[in-house]
Amino acid sequence: MKVSIVLPTRNGMPRFRAVLDALQAQRCRLPYELYCVDTESSDGTWEEVRRRGLAGQRIAGHEFAHGATRNRAAAATDGELIAFLVQDAVPADEGWLERLVEAVLSAEDVAGAYSRQQPLTGLNPFLRARLESWSAGRSQRRVQRLAPGQTLADLPPLARLDLCAFDNVASIMRRSLWERFPLPARRFGEDVAWARQVIEAGLALVFEPRSVVFHSHEDGALAEFRRLYLDHANLYDLFGVLTVPTLRDALRNSRSQARVYRDLARRAAGSPREAARLLSLARRLAPAETFGQWLGARSVRKGPPRGLFRLIDWFAVR
Repeated sequence: MKVSIVLPTRNGMPRFRAVLDALQAQRCRLPYELYCVDTESSDGTWEEVRRRGLAGQRIAGHEFAHGATRNRAAAATDGELIAFLVQDAVPADEGWLERLVEAVLSAEDVAGAYSRQQPLTGLNPFLRARLESWSAGRSQRRVQRLAPGQTLADLPPLARLDLCAFDNVASIMRRSLWERFPLPARRFGEDVAWARQVIEAGLALVFEPRSVVFHSHEDGALAEFRRLYLDHANLYDLFGVLTVPTLRDALRNSRSQARVYRDLARRAAGSPREAARLLSLARRLAPAETFGQWLGARSVRKGPPRGLFRLIDWFAVR
């Protein structure tokens, strides 16, 4: 048995170098290979892949899609287990892969497993709190499967999402099940869409918190709006999750979230200057988050966006 680690890349330097160093230092009971699929990097990322003698391929920008690109790379490998990682998620230690292998092989019905994500030093307190509350940020191991006789439709929307939580930031799956259930072709969230398929097929997923990667982003309010727009369009489509149903809710939730963030900023700040920076960020981040959730779900609920909503959709997905 062998593990094939699939790593999509695009202009990942310099952090990508730390990811490769950590991967090549793994201690795993199974032999493993790294396979990179690069999308038009211009910062030396592809040259680093070639310098280290790693297998891989390059694709054009218009060819990239989250599910299809990973499927393409996985098809070029032959490991009985396929691990997925992103170019800026650094394994915390040399046991990251071994613990994922243990998790996915822990029972015959386990289709896949995913790692715990810990935020990078310096991440703002708002995004840190969100990451730590997400299923991949927790510290308790969890096996996710339907109860006997239960179907996903029996559960309320948020419980469906919770049961199908999965994250290709750092994950592993059995090739036999990837061949049966390839990653779906979606513009976002191919991992939870895949998880839904295997859960509905009566299989299980494992969250393994002993397998850890350091991974977080702090790209500003506009980037958060885009991410949450896509995320909530996906979550409504897959699970019926609707956290912000109306414009009135978006306005109310934005004010409420801003108050929460202001309190968090004051507690986290170590100086008046830092407090001012965090309060400014809170004022931008709270509406970006709530309006991203409302508009993202609306883009699916109301059919193809038109007029101003079509322009917003273009902005979010470009």
